[in-house]
Amino acid sequence: MTEGHVNSNVVVVSADDISEYLRFAQTLVRQVGKELLSRFRTDLVVDDKSAGHGFDPVTDVDKKVERLMRDAITRQYPEHGIVGEEYGDHPGNGLTWVIDPIDGTRAFMTGMLHWGSLLGLSDGLRPIIGTMYQPFVDELFWGIPREAGYLHGTKQSTICTRQCGALADAVMGTTGPEFYRQTQELEGLKRLRDRVLFTRFGGDCYVFAMVAMGQLDIGLEASLKPCDIQPMIPIIEGAGGIVTTWEGGDASQGGRVIAAGDPHIHAKAVEILQGESV
Repeated sequence: MTEGHVNSNVVVVSADDISEYLRFAQTLVRQVGKELLSRFRTDLVVDDKSAGHGFDPVTDVDKKVERLMRDAITRQYPEHGIVGEEYGDHPGNGLTWVIDPIDGTRAFMTGMLHWGSLLGLSDGLRPIIGTMYQPFVDELFWGIPREAGYLHGTKQSTICTRQCGALADAVMGTTGPEFYRQTQELEGLKRLRDRVLFTRFGGDCYVFAMVAMGQLDIGLEASLKPCDIQPMIPIIEGAGGIVTTWEGGDASQGGRVIAAGDPHIHAKAVEILQGESV
């Protein structure tokens, strides 16, 4: 491996290094997938992280899998930083791995399939590698600059977003209205729902994976953490999509996020979310 060099707090990573880091990420999410699969639809220990504000579950499996991922990263790349959903930040040389051991914990703890293990890599400015793995169905989505792909068993293919001629023909996905906690967020969701063909609820990380795969036109969320979205950004963008905040800014810090496969649909949707008539 040729170690990337730092330029203005951004680590410049070579194409060879991106390939190496992607292979590592794909291998690691598959490895921890075995642990996830062994505990799926079994008795779990569930804690509530919300401190009385709603319900924000974390299971013993979330914690164990994140520890496994952190340990593997530290062994392989001790100079790299780590940011995870369940534990504190570990600073490094600028390259930072971003972990969400189970994106979709509610689905995992109720035996449903819309969850995945997320692992991404940031260069200090934005995510450059992303992986999402669902071991029960053995689906692995990945993304790097200008390319995204899909692995299902022995099947390998590239993926791309789809074009959509009009907002009225667009299909939108979002996890659920309960995550739109502010009045303006609910109003934005309603305005956009009223303009698209239909909206599919439920999905977590699968919402964005299906945008990347060209099965959905819009993915919309309002309460994301950085670990929820950073591993998905390279997958969406590598497939030809666009992902931003509702205001059209950088989505890597989470919050209110919209992804779309067609840039024209994205632009119209952002205007509607901002309350503008289109």
